Amino acid sequence: MTFDECHSTLAVIRQKQGTRCPLVRVDYAGQVIRGRLARTDSDPEHQHEQSSPYGIIVLENLGLSQSPETILQIANIPTGALKELNAP
Repeated sequence: MTFDECHSTLAVIRQKQGTRCPLVRVDYAGQVIRGRLARTDSDPEHQHEQSSPYGIIVLENLGLSQSPETILQIANIPTGALKELNAP
């Protein structure tokens, strides 16, 4: 997935859910990861180096328990694998 694809996909999901930190699902390396979006390098305020192909999205665990955040590299997310939590 490119930065532009990530940014546009998240813009649609954020608008649908009405929040900056939507609940998302990512099909990543043969597993399904669910969480609340904490931040992403594809957002303009993070001023990511445009010449670098690397960037991350950070997902917080769902639920009340304190557990580590999940960090995923945007370039390793397949196209179409970033979706709303309840998407088919």
